[in-house]
Amino acid sequence: MKLYFSLSVLVFCLFFQPVGAVTRVFNDDFSGNLDQWELVNGDWSYWQIKDQALYATLLQSRKLSTIIPKEEFWLGMEEYEVDFIFKVFDKTDKNFVLGMRDANSFYDFHFYNNQLIVEDVRNGFSLLRTSIPFALETNRDYDIHLLYSKEKIEMLVDGERLFATDEDWPAIPVGGKFGLKIATGSVASSKAYFDQVEVKELSSSKILFKQNDPLWATEIYDHANQWSSDPFMSRWACALSSAAMLLRANNFHFLENGEVLNPSTLNKWLLAQADGYVAEGLVNWLAISRLSAVLSQQNDNLLPKLEFSYFQANQSEQLSVLSESLSEDPAQIAAVSGHFFLVDAYLSDADDFAIKDPLYDYQLLSVVPSPIVSLRLFKPSFTDLSYLFVVLPDDLHFSLNDELGQTSSVLQETKEMIVSAEENLGENYNLYYYPKPKEEELNLLFSASEFKQELLDNSQIFFYQSSGEVQVLDLFSLLPESQDLNKIKQLLLRVSFSKSKDSVFSLEIIEKSLDEQQQAILNELASQSAEDLQAGKLSFYLFYQLNLLIESLRQHSNYFFLLEKFLDFHGLQYSYEFLAKN
Repeated sequence: MKLYFSLSVLVFCLFFQPVGAVTRVFNDDFSGNLDQWELVNGDWSYWQIKDQALYATLLQSRKLSTIIPKEEFWLGMEEYEVDFIFKVFDKTDKNFVLGMRDANSFYDFHFYNNQLIVEDVRNGFSLLRTSIPFALETNRDYDIHLLYSKEKIEMLVDGERLFATDEDWPAIPVGGKFGLKIATGSVASSKAYFDQVEVKELSSSKILFKQNDPLWATEIYDHANQWSSDPFMSRWACALSSAAMLLRANNFHFLENGEVLNPSTLNKWLLAQADGYVAEGLVNWLAISRLSAVLSQQNDNLLPKLEFSYFQANQSEQLSVLSESLSEDPAQIAAVSGHFFLVDAYLSDADDFAIKDPLYDYQLLSVVPSPIVSLRLFKPSFTDLSYLFVVLPDDLHFSLNDELGQTSSVLQETKEMIVSAEENLGENYNLYYYPKPKEEELNLLFSASEFKQELLDNSQIFFYQSSGEVQVLDLFSLLPESQDLNKIKQLLLRVSFSKSKDSVFSLEIIEKSLDEQQQAILNELASQSAEDLQAGKLSFYLFYQLNLLIESLRQHSNYFFLLEKFLDFHGLQYSYEFLAKN
């Protein structure tokens, strides 16, 4: 590792106690003097204001000077973004520096030999280093944008991202001041130009998370490696990133274990929960609500719980509800066809909405090419988070009756999808939401043309209490081990729903009549014979004869005994195991 000394533009990270929660800004267009700045080292003679710009000039080797904002103008910013104009007049090394805890610890952006070299310098040594091709031209204005946050450090040059830290970089210290530095090494002179410096506090609650951010882009999303050829967060994490932004907008900055809340850490948290993801990759919005309750309790209930509600109507009604919600709540989540994003402000002057899209560069709702199809609304509250939530494959049908046998009208059915190229998440599932059920007897009736283990394994039923505590069931685990699935006509789950403790339930199996069972056998045989004909395992003659018999038995079930004799005579033993169950 090498000792470090160079020409630099830097950010000091001198730690301090933060002040209030208002947004803070430091700026200087150098139209006056340098009264907002203080000298850290070197001499004021190295700094000259000329033509409303700041010039830094050194005419000797191995000299440096640093200026930083005075405390009364800095106002205690910790996470922030910096914009300024930068220009160089010679080919000597030119640098930006961020995150300076002291004179020997900082992040260096080092332009040299037509490349940008980024180094994490700690205690005077280069801890980590990467190189990016880039030729810095002389006598040209560059618009520099620097972002310094808990999640990442990022640099944009003329609007193009040139560098961002990723998961390989060590944890980033935060807090401190932005500063300007001029320095020379062995070369005797150097000259640089700065203008339009603006430092703006980066509100942690207004942060934009991109699903393809290098920090987490290549992490596995949910269990996507089990059902996608491209299982990474860069492809699937639009809903997840939107949920992370929503939580941050409501001042939830850290998870239970102290980790900063972002798409990566939220993905890991959801994976560890029984209710985190549903239907092979869909974010369970009620798990997000439950997380808010957990974090609220951890913070002595100073932060509100977030009550979830699903809303779908015509476009006009949805925009009206969204506008009304944003007058009180910091953000909501909108869905267009196959994609999710955050809506965080209603712009009354433009009759438009400000959005944060985790994948695209849209900043206004009016430029999104697809209309909103539904909303995920989260209301800060300290009250009731109870819910009945049912997730079922398409082939499994569901109805809900109360204790009087009346079909529920409050049950909200929806199909959620995340769409990417040829693959979709959630397209084969239906979701049913029942907010704030009463403490009463509920009858959940499940029907299918054919009950199979995979169908039942992929069903999920969630009972949420007022506190957000959850009880999770799947239908297959409730069946007796000896139960023949082919005989099931319907499943009736009777539930005594409770808002304050685990609900009590029992399962009633409604079996098919004998005739219905026989028809199921014939359907199975017709399907099997068609597959075997296609695979060359069954001759066309036998296929034709078998299906004639099947159609005859559909009308004359009292001759059903002939089926086994036919199969036995022609040696079609592949069906015996199925028949034996019936």
